[in-house]
Amino acid sequence: MKESKAEQSRKRISSLRMLYLLRFYLFCFFFRGYIGLSNSSLEGRIVKGYRVEITRYPYSVFLYFSKYNPKACGSSLITDQAVITAAHCLDELKYLNGKIKAYFGSNVPVYANLIRYVVAYRTHPKYNEERGRYNLGVALFNERVPLDRNVQKIPIAVKVPMPNDALFTSGWGKQDPKKFPDVSTYRSLKASKHRLITTRECEKYHSFRMSPAYWCTMSINGYHYHGDAGNGLVTNDAFLVGVVSYVINDITVYSDVTREVRWIKESILSLMDSC
Repeated sequence: MKESKAEQSRKRISSLRMLYLLRFYLFCFFFRGYIGLSNSSLEGRIVKGYRVEITRYPYSVFLYFSKYNPKACGSSLITDQAVITAAHCLDELKYLNGKIKAYFGSNVPVYANLIRYVVAYRTHPKYNEERGRYNLGVALFNERVPLDRNVQKIPIAVKVPMPNDALFTSGWGKQDPKKFPDVSTYRSLKASKHRLITTRECEKYHSFRMSPAYWCTMSINGYHYHGDAGNGLVTNDAFLVGVVSYVINDITVYSDVTREVRWIKESILSLMDSC
């Protein structure tokens, strides 16, 4: 018997409903499996860190070198006119007669509305370039920066972290080793999560003995690459404990800032007096 048009229409509607239900159940199945992943499983898959808004890390300042390599470094705002970074990031001024431009308050540096220039700096007197020891530098800007939700100072930690504590970094380092060209001022701010390890464990990856002047971490989510030197290492409650010095294998080594509060304060005062 030939079906009526109404019967054919009802069957088509029924088939479409079944198809939509099937798609819905499949979506629920995969979504449930996704949200059911443990944090460690998810973080194991995100190997390059995660994008964040500048409001989560408003102390992060992008330093751009306008003349020679390296093209960029990270830094942390510790007063409204000074940042702390890695000593070797300031070689642009020390050796090459270049200029360092600082970008504030933007996820992507090139879109920043607030820019300053480094006019003076100090590197740690015990800085050892070969071993990266005391790899700390303080840079002073030509003007103070206005503070708002996108631009904030970060305090230096009084309470030091313990081994196995989770710590965080943020910055604009190279995000894809295979990407070329890769203009640093167009990179988005990314954060990464790390686990603090003991100096004894860290020494397994080095040819020399580690001193208390270092922190070492292993990656939980994201790793450091070119352009990440100078990034701040911070606690979960946003206190600065270290500055990225260098990377060896999967270990990141930092200069400890908690031991250098006096030197940092004296350096800033000296820089301001001389300008």
